[in-house]
Amino acid sequence: MLELVDAVELMIFNPLVPGSALSAYGLADWYRYLNLGYQIPLVGGSDKMAASMLLGGIRTYAHLGDPELTYEGWMDAVRAGNTFATIGPLATMRVEETSPGGTVQLPAGGGTVAVEWEVESVALPIEQVEVVAGGLVAEQVRCGGATESRGSASVEVGSSSWIALRVRGSYHGRPDDVAAHTSAVQVLVEGSPLFSQPDATAVLDQIQGAIAYVDTLAPRPEVRRYRELRATLEAAYNRLHQRMHQAGVYHTHPLHDPAEPHEH
Repeated sequence: MLELVDAVELMIFNPLVPGSALSAYGLADWYRYLNLGYQIPLVGGSDKMAASMLLGGIRTYAHLGDPELTYEGWMDAVRAGNTFATIGPLATMRVEETSPGGTVQLPAGGGTVAVEWEVESVALPIEQVEVVAGGLVAEQVRCGGATESRGSASVEVGSSSWIALRVRGSYHGRPDDVAAHTSAVQVLVEGSPLFSQPDATAVLDQIQGAIAYVDTLAPRPEVRRYRELRATLEAAYNRLHQRMHQAGVYHTHPLHDPAEPHEH
């Protein structure tokens, strides 16, 4: 909303522990941002707060192209959006020859776009590959535990949306676990804003909850930092609120209203 975020990070402590996969909750939030037209890349990060946490257990791959591999170049590649997050499989996808981070333009009324993808894995069995459009599965291919798969799909797009690739598989025989996910390609239809009313309401509530947390439960930083943080949250809230009203979406304000002095 304020162009302050370069990417959304998914974190896993150790994918070799049963039940560890790319978080469905984290992906759901990312889908909401995409459904509001924010072209934010997906990345993955590991942590090391105990010996049981596996560094590199979840990784980010970013396509640099021709430039030399440098840290600054890698950061620029992440911002450009041709990334995928994974606990094992490598995944690539193109929509009308456009890579993640890019945009495909369609005329009014929409049309059909061609999607091509390829997935390879060394150790983790690939159970299913899914073409995700606007948060819903547009095409799925059963892979049966193979270590590589490739394919194509035709996706009907009637209104502005986005398309990404989701890969399912597990080290522990849990075929529904999400093992890898690419960032998205925006597919914009002329005259059709990319904006979801339910997702806008959910994100507005999330921002509202963050403001309430800062006001009531969060450790209080020094005054200047607190004011800057709260001003940023309020600006994001107001920007999204304005977009909702422009789209004709109205809602009730919760108890902790950022437009009023906070109650605590």
